[in-house]
Amino acid sequence: MSDTSRSLLLGFLVSLIGIVFSLILLEIVVRLFLLKGSTAEGWSDRPAYYYKPLQSETLQDYPYGPKKEDLFRIAVVGDSFTFAPYMQFDDTFPKKLERMLNLNFDTDHPEVEVVNYGIPGLSTSHEIGYARQAVKDGADLVILQITLNDPQIKPYNPTGLTRGNEFGAYSAKEGTLSTLSRYWKTLGFALERIHNTRTHQNYVSYYHDLFTKKRTSEHFKDSLDKFSKLNANREVPVIAVVFPLFGLPIDKNYPFKDLHDKIHTLLSERDIPFLDLTEAFYGIPLSRIQVIPGDDFHPNEIGHRIAAERIYSWLEEQKYIPDEVTLKEKYSTRIDIRPLPEWRIKE
Repeated sequence: MSDTSRSLLLGFLVSLIGIVFSLILLEIVVRLFLLKGSTAEGWSDRPAYYYKPLQSETLQDYPYGPKKEDLFRIAVVGDSFTFAPYMQFDDTFPKKLERMLNLNFDTDHPEVEVVNYGIPGLSTSHEIGYARQAVKDGADLVILQITLNDPQIKPYNPTGLTRGNEFGAYSAKEGTLSTLSRYWKTLGFALERIHNTRTHQNYVSYYHDLFTKKRTSEHFKDSLDKFSKLNANREVPVIAVVFPLFGLPIDKNYPFKDLHDKIHTLLSERDIPFLDLTEAFYGIPLSRIQVIPGDDFHPNEIGHRIAAERIYSWLEEQKYIPDEVTLKEKYSTRIDIRPLPEWRIKE
């Protein structure tokens, strides 16, 4: 072997050793630092089973019959954000709101009903029919829950979630890459980053397209027109509550603020009073409020409690609820059994 060949071979071996050493070092860094604190696999905080009242025909709510005299009934019409998949029915924001509005009364004789008409998969076009039914059922107030996918056009009437979350966490498919990434964490980390970048872009584009494409945007406007007409009849007040999306951090970089502004304009033009809940969730880590962190972006029990509390405050401020059902005592903390005056929230 000539000196030139030996020199080339030596250079190749040194380069190869350098590459292998660098990959090993990178793998150590990924395992020790980048994957440190990652969510452990194999656990879930979702209910072990789901229950419903024996006499109820659906998984939405308690069975409600004709409205009793002197009972104030609120109907919440919405999609999966109201129905709340992967949660017990009585942990939803309508039920939390109902409990708050009945705190002034005997628990065996409630004075307020907040009925959950939420159905996963509904668009605003479907919800007008349920709002009309709620009025027939005796509702004194209708809350229209809005999410940013409401312009979707569906020629059928949904009854539940029909597909998984294509914007969710990375899941390696079976094959060579899957096997390699199981042991080579650097590869798995890189694949996950690529997936997250792509789904982030698709997630943002998908919802913006719903409001920019004429067919879906006009569909949404027409649906709101029908709610506006129902409101104009003044049979029953119709108000709206707008939820943010929980798939990306709700902070200064939240990419859907312009869509919320469009919804505000549309509702204002149709004289539909509204509350936007985005500010209520500002800065909260997504892992605290997603029902299945990283995989299902619906709000969890914490998210529903936050929503219920903010909705209650707004209903009280705007005088949409009778004075006798408003909370008479509120406290800024709960660390003792005594409701000391200095703990009371200043009005």
